[in-house]
Amino acid sequence: QRTKRLTMARSTEEKCLELFRFDAAALRLPEAERKALAKEVTKVAEGGCFRPNELSTQAEISVVDEAMVLLFLTLVMGAPMLIGPSFILALYWGGILKGGFLWSLVMSFLAFHPLPKQSKASWSWRLTRVLYKYFSYRFVWTGDALERAMDCTPWIGAGPPHSVMPFANVLSIPAINAFVRPFVGAGATVTQWTPFLRYLSVFGFVDASATTITTQLGDSLCVGLVPDGIAGIFAYDENDEIVVLKNRKGISKLALKTGATILPAYSLGNTAIYTPVFDRWGLLEKLSRKLRASLFLFYGRFLLPIPRRANITMLVGDPIFVDKVNEPSQQQIDDLHDKLLRSFQDVFNKHKAALGWQHKNIVFK
Repeated sequence: QRTKRLTMARSTEEKCLELFRFDAAALRLPEAERKALAKEVTKVAEGGCFRPNELSTQAEISVVDEAMVLLFLTLVMGAPMLIGPSFILALYWGGILKGGFLWSLVMSFLAFHPLPKQSKASWSWRLTRVLYKYFSYRFVWTGDALERAMDCTPWIGAGPPHSVMPFANVLSIPAINAFVRPFVGAGATVTQWTPFLRYLSVFGFVDASATTITTQLGDSLCVGLVPDGIAGIFAYDENDEIVVLKNRKGISKLALKTGATILPAYSLGNTAIYTPVFDRWGLLEKLSRKLRASLFLFYGRFLLPIPRRANITMLVGDPIFVDKVNEPSQQQIDDLHDKLLRSFQDVFNKHKAALGWQHKNIVFK
């Protein structure tokens, strides 16, 4: 009986895996050894709960590693903002025929030139490791939530909010592949063809269509996406975490139709990296939704398109197991969706203080 009580107590303990602490040698270990090491170095909260701000420290990073991050992310995030101005300059320089043709040629090359295939060892790349350090990247969960995610059927991971760029979600791709199970990220198709921005897809990216996600699940791959999408970019608020999901129920419907488990998560810190700039009338948001592409400006460090060195953390909730329903009713979709929203709120409220976000609240719109 005593053993049973201790097991039950351990199941409610808060845990943290600090990805930035792994060096190249550790990340290149065979899978079994790598996962055993992760289990060994996982922090377990004393008394069951982490203290306020206990997980808010920043990782140490060298000047060289920080410069590498800044150069890469300035290229990936900043260069796409020059596509429009470069077109105008090309027309001014050479007119429609010469300037426009050369601009189209260059942009076509940048949009379609071959990229390296996703490497099964992308988690050990130096770029991945320095990004972990720059953002002090962590996984935080309670009890056996992460362990259950390792062992259950393939799941759909849902991790809002999107904000300008969901770096917590991007970095989760190599991290989950390294320490949890085979996994791909899903996003808007346009990002695969946007010059410079498309370089993020080398971590492992598929189109976020229901057909593609269903195919990946059938191949025993877990799939993660940012459920608030473009709407999440235009819901920025300095005081609270705004999640535009009240009426976006596609994940719940897809989970019911496929019988896929849902893994709720919260991408804490995505909203702290950049500040978006858009019109107060919502014109850019409407145009972005129509074009299925994000049209807005943003700034970060030094008022440039360089991300601030904010901590980002993936808060992992308990898997939601779903029974397959070929034609789910609206009530079934609504019930599952409400459960998903509660999971987001619970995981956020449970861990926010330990990460220094106790002043924030989550608001669904």
